[in-house]
Amino acid sequence: MSLDNSKPASGPAIVRASGSGQPGTRESDGEDDPRDVVTSIGRRLRATRQERGLTLQQVAQSAGLTSAFISQLERGETSASVTSLVKIAAALGIRVTSLFEKPTSMLVRRGDRVPTMLGGEHVVDYLLTPAEEKRAQVIETHLAPGGYADKELFTRRGDLLICIVQSGVLEFRLQDETILLHAGDAMTLDPKIPHTWSNPSKRARTVVLWVDVPAEY
Repeated sequence: MSLDNSKPASGPAIVRASGSGQPGTRESDGEDDPRDVVTSIGRRLRATRQERGLTLQQVAQSAGLTSAFISQLERGETSASVTSLVKIAAALGIRVTSLFEKPTSMLVRRGDRVPTMLGGEHVVDYLLTPAEEKRAQVIETHLAPGGYADKELFTRRGDLLICIVQSGVLEFRLQDETILLHAGDAMTLDPKIPHTWSNPSKRARTVVLWVDVPAEY
């Protein structure tokens, strides 16, 4: 491995894996379908809105989005970007975390993981650390070909964000540069730096591990 020291200390630190740049693997069978996760999130959004006695128009106006988009999201016909999902949650008076289940045990078996979506298109997220763990959080993200977090740059709370590419390729976009990360590459940055990420491949799935310090969700 080699450390890319070409960037200033305030920017991201990148660790390249030896021999990185190899093509990713084709999407395997048995993957959770992002469409199922979108449907589940939509149902929870609708239930929360109705519990609070809010109309689609009220939520849309508060979130700065259209009522048509909120309606499509609730029906599972579209997904929300990271930024849009945060805005909708704020309009409902909830945290994004209330829309999905967190592990309750310190031990999370692969077969017990519950798929969710923290925002994005063609993305499935798995929380690998329990709800009571606040010091750090690990999330595994699966991106189908063309999947992305947000078309616009966004920021997150926290002190540290570590990205480790498990398979495939991740395109990490910052304000003034775009970085391609391959399987085995890792990047560390301040989550308050505007950024977004996507899977640029047209055929291969990308799997990424994220470590948030402290826990974000």
